[in-house]
Amino acid sequence: MEFSLILKKINNTLSAEKELIFNDWYSQSETHRQYFKGVLEQFENNRITVDNKKGWERIDQEIRKKNSTKSYWKYAVAAAIVIAVFSLPFTFKNTPSDLPPTTTLEQQATIEIGSDKATLTLEDGSSVVLQKGEHYEAGHIKSNGEQLLYDSTKTTPNVDIAYNILTIPRGGQFFISLSDGTNVWLNSDSKLRYPVAFAENQTRMVELVYGEAYFEVSPSTKHNGSHFTVTTLNQEIDVIGTEFNIKAYKEDPIISTTLVEGKVVVKSSQTFKKLIPGQQSKLDSKTNSIEISKVDVSNEVSWKNGFFSFKNKQLEEIILVLSRWYDVDFKVQNTEAVKIPFNGVFNKKQEIENILKIIENTNEVKFEIKGKTILVE
Repeated sequence: MEFSLILKKINNTLSAEKELIFNDWYSQSETHRQYFKGVLEQFENNRITVDNKKGWERIDQEIRKKNSTKSYWKYAVAAAIVIAVFSLPFTFKNTPSDLPPTTTLEQQATIEIGSDKATLTLEDGSSVVLQKGEHYEAGHIKSNGEQLLYDSTKTTPNVDIAYNILTIPRGGQFFISLSDGTNVWLNSDSKLRYPVAFAENQTRMVELVYGEAYFEVSPSTKHNGSHFTVTTLNQEIDVIGTEFNIKAYKEDPIISTTLVEGKVVVKSSQTFKKLIPGQQSKLDSKTNSIEISKVDVSNEVSWKNGFFSFKNKQLEEIILVLSRWYDVDFKVQNTEAVKIPFNGVFNKKQEIENILKIIENTNEVKFEIKGKTILVE
């Protein structure tokens, strides 16, 4: 789904043909409907003219009225959302000279935008590099370089289960359709271990070794009532048939599970919790305790749809996300600046320099690029 169609829908400028395309996409799943709702809310809450020069003048006037860090962030954030959302599908009327001056950001063409790529480790221990533009096929599996598909008709006797591993590097992402029809989107720096074919009449079990993944699980009704289970280091999720997101990075002591649709039970060695759609569980890996809260689902799963959606996120969390997608390292020299909360929506297919400049325009932090290391000053 092209993001420009969503914007045209919001502005009521879709042609009859495009309206049919949008309606088909919108009706496909609750995930699509929630995503559209999130974009609509961002748009309505931060509506500023696309004329960048006038928009910045308005923001500057508001800042002068309330000269505080809090109000500065409020209006700088609004500007960030406008620039991030409109910079790709539309062309601004103004020239670069109309933009407000920014701090110096060293330009170097060494940082690449993340792309579809992964390493597939087969049951015999051999490895295959998968990347966009390259095809791979071997018996029950095939890939076009953007997704990996397993034969959905294949099952295996209980004693003959073989496992594959899909590893996504920093700067990568990948989609996989398992043999039972379950779809999985894997974010940067993630690893999934799964059966080549699931055993008949047994729990379908996969392991998210680390990283972040969005699961669209084939329901148990299609598999003789067989449940689907996802394990991580300290957590197990019992699934009946649903869509959910798991974030379990190696460096993060918290494992977050966000339920989009259906039913899941989150288990640790200490307790278990049931989730309903719109809720998120947070498992503390040190204490094995689980806390449940209501969250903005579209914000939590935006990465799957091609966007960074930061809602009241501290800068230190934002640069961690950026480091994985652009495969860069951030070196923090200003420890106070990285604690400041930030709101913004950014397309993942833009240069990191664009995002850093928008953040710099708050005048709260500066960035300097040195190769693949970015200094936070």
